[in-house]
Formats: sequence, C-alpha cells, structure tokens
Amino acid sequence: MNFVFRILVLTPFLALSAVAAENAPAHGDTFWDLFLLTGPVGWILLMASILIMAFAIEGVIKIRVGRLAPPAVHAQLKDAFVSGNYPQAVQICSANPCYLSRVVQAGVERLGRGREAAEKSIGEVTAKEINDLKANINYLSVIGVVSPMVGLTGTVIGMMKAFKTLGSSGAADPSKLSANISEVLFATAFGLFVAIPGFVLYYVFRNRVQTVTVAVDQMVGHLFESVPFEQLA
Repeated sequence: MNFVFRILVLTPFLALSAVAAENAPAHGDTFWDLFLLTGPVGWILLMASILIMAFAIEGVIKIRVGRLAPPAVHAQLKDAFVSGNYPQAVQICSANPCYLSRVVQAGVERLGRGREAAEKSIGEVTAKEINDLKANINYLSVIGVVSPMVGLTGTVIGMMKAFKTLGSSGAADPSKLSANISEVLFATAFGLFVAIPGFVLYYVFRNRVQTVTVAVDQMVGHLFESVPFEQLA
C-alpha cells in the first residue's frame, strides 16, 4: 500500500487542475470539456483510474517468481537442506525476507514436532502470504463494481438537470438540453471506461498470483521432501 500512497501524492496536482479549469468553457466537444460536465463524479472516476494504474504497476512489480523466490535465496536454502544444516536455513531465511523464506522458515522451525506440524505451519504461512498478495488486487474488483455505479449516479444527476431544463425552458432552448444529455452519456461511458480495465486486470493478476504461488510452493515441497522428520523428532 505504500506504493499506492506515493501515487496518491499526485492528488493535489489534480486539485490545482480543477481550480485552473473553472474558467474553461462550460460546454464543448473536447474530452476535457465533456469531463468537466460530469462534475464531482468525473473526479471520483479519475481517482479510481489512478488507483487502478497504481495497483497494476504494483502487481507487475510484486507478483513475480523472481521476487517471491529469488534464485540466490533458493540456491542457498537448497544447499542447507541437502547438507542437513537447518539452523543455517533459518539464518538464510531471516537474512532474506521474502515469500519463499517466510514459508520455509515456518516449516523449519517445526521440524522437531514432526511432518504434520511442519506442513500445518507451512500451510498457514502460505495462506497468509497469498492473502497479502491478493489484498490490493481485490481492490481492482471493487473499483470495477463501484465505477459503473458512480457513472450511473452522474447519469441520474444529468437526467435530473436535463428534465429541469426542459421543464423551465421547454424545447425552445435545445442547446442547454443537449449539454445536459452529453453529461449523462459521458458519465456513464466514463464509468464503464474505468470499470472494464479494472475487471480485466483483476482476473489477470488473480490468475498470475495462482501461477506464481504454485511455482513457489513446488520449490518449498522439493526442499522438504527429503527431510528426515522421524530422526529430527
């Protein structure tokens, strides 16, 4: 989440842009003019799109086998397990915190209690690590669900303005009515524009987490498969 918070430092610049845009033309055909018509709804959706970008960048950086299980750490642990030097394995894990080292350390610390206790500890830590990886990814799904609703809120507000304009001036002033309808359509389109990438990235990263964690779990299994639990107990 620290990475996301750094991204959100850009928020003051967005606020300055909003102040600078107050003197912009009320209506027009450009994207910016249509965006200004959406009011607060547009800025909420813009922030949602920034969050999607932040979570996507964070996912690309974090959800990699090379980051979750660095080859150098895996090689050192493999040598320690082959030689039966389990205290050294704990030292390696403590010195190199990552997904692989935390899972392995949890299992090594329970070696003396038997295979069942070690596997249980490994399973608990693995579940926690997977939940941590999925934490920000789940927000992509939330944004994907909420964004169309926010856009629909802008649609409802725009329709209210449109009917209010129609009721006060009738059909004699079609320019005002068309401006309100533009706000209605653009708010809906903007909500979908934000939601669709959010959903796509959610499923992409969810599958990526599954693929990467399975690969790391196989490494852990290979490390522990030759451990003499009976002798250590």
